[in-house]
Amino acid sequence: MKSHFSLLIGIFTRPEKLDRRHFLRLVYGIQSTSTATARIDVKFIFCNITSSDERTLIALEIMRFHDIIVLNCSENMNSGKTYTYFSTLPQILATHYDYVMKADDDVYLRLPPLASSLQSLPRVDLYYGFVIPCPSMNPFLHYMSGMGFVLSWDLVEWIQKSNIPANNTYGPEDKLVGQWLNLGGKAKNRFSDKPRMYDYPGTNGRCSHELISDTIAVHRLKKWDQWINVLTFFNVTKQLQPSTLYSISFH
Repeated sequence: MKSHFSLLIGIFTRPEKLDRRHFLRLVYGIQSTSTATARIDVKFIFCNITSSDERTLIALEIMRFHDIIVLNCSENMNSGKTYTYFSTLPQILATHYDYVMKADDDVYLRLPPLASSLQSLPRVDLYYGFVIPCPSMNPFLHYMSGMGFVLSWDLVEWIQKSNIPANNTYGPEDKLVGQWLNLGGKAKNRFSDKPRMYDYPGTNGRCSHELISDTIAVHRLKKWDQWINVLTFFNVTKQLQPSTLYSISFH
């Protein structure tokens, strides 16, 4: 068995999505983030805060949760946020991680299965996720979906230093990451974890399928009923203990 590793999960979101962050703190807070296999840190990632109201609210979040990274950029989807994220981390983190993940805020990640999946994989030159297009099983073609992909730390450092990403930051950002790695001759170790990563049933054609027990990630959770269905399927409240503080049964 390989040694214990560390993983930073950066969830891309926007400053105004306060309710979503609080919900995701519940979702990830009840999962094990420190095991014999891995230490996992979950952070929320957005660009510069422009609203004075949001500055106050987000300052409270930072003081309470210490789980926010504010990048020096303007909030965007396809104009360099992903590049800024990866290229900034080596400059601002006190210590490096073995792996860094970029994830959407409409994806449910099951952390123990994710850690188990990464455990046996290389610690260097790694590009891991859900390969696009949907029918493909070959991670060496095309690129990994933005639902959640992982890079080893050496690739994060390469993004910071190389002119290849720096000169190609505008366009579909997840696709650009694949292009950077191809142009740089990087990511010799590529792994697509299908079918355990997928879109919510019925939301995206061949990227979707029914929920399965060994799921790592479910994407495109845009509605509350979808989140509830997923959390119910995986019985995430099973460890809730009876108490005199509530008179109803939750199971």
